[in-house]
Amino acid sequence: MHDINFNISKGEKIAIVGENGSGKSTLIKLLMRFYDPSKGEVDLNGNNLKDYDTKTYRSKLSATFQDYSKFKLSLFEIVSVFRHDNEDKVKAALKSAGLSTLLEDKDINLNTILSKEFVNGVELSGGQWQKIALARDIYSDAQVEFLDEPTAAIDAKSENEIYEHFLAKNKDKTIVFVTHRLSAVKYADKILFLQNGKVQGFDSHEALMKTNEDYRNMYNLQKEAYI
Repeated sequence: MHDINFNISKGEKIAIVGENGSGKSTLIKLLMRFYDPSKGEVDLNGNNLKDYDTKTYRSKLSATFQDYSKFKLSLFEIVSVFRHDNEDKVKAALKSAGLSTLLEDKDINLNTILSKEFVNGVELSGGQWQKIALARDIYSDAQVEFLDEPTAAIDAKSENEIYEHFLAKNKDKTIVFVTHRLSAVKYADKILFLQNGKVQGFDSHEALMKTNEDYRNMYNLQKEAYI
């Protein structure tokens, strides 16, 4: 990645879009300080991110990645990760992640182990596991949330419901999310459009559709495929 320059304000919802290999996941990891830039710097409130204590900084963040972990624990433990045990909050997180029907299953409750290796344990589908990972993120209630294609294994209808509940109802949080399905960009304040490791556009969806031909072509191509 090179020649990257953009600003995110508190409370903004930013969608990162672009073709495979454009640098979307790398950018997320730079913002979370999993990597440090070889040139330039990432600033927070005007200060170099390297000047902040990494543990303190990351305590304000949460993230859901595509390569999430499947823990062989109870549903309650997997979502709460042993933080501030609160059953109502776990149920609310599951609902926001699109799993409200999971607890209606007579064979599943918050104490159910999510693994067939245990007596009365259950195994979930890939899409359900991805929603569990998102519920864990929601439960953490961080100030800044990063979503790196957390809905890749979920159908378009469920994805739309998740973004509607999660993004639209967390107006005070700063949320940065990577998505391949461009229908989700309607929930973002701004779109960060990447091409070949560079920022080729950073504006609202409406503005990019008017001023950025590459973005417009990419959006229309996907729109036609859905139609």
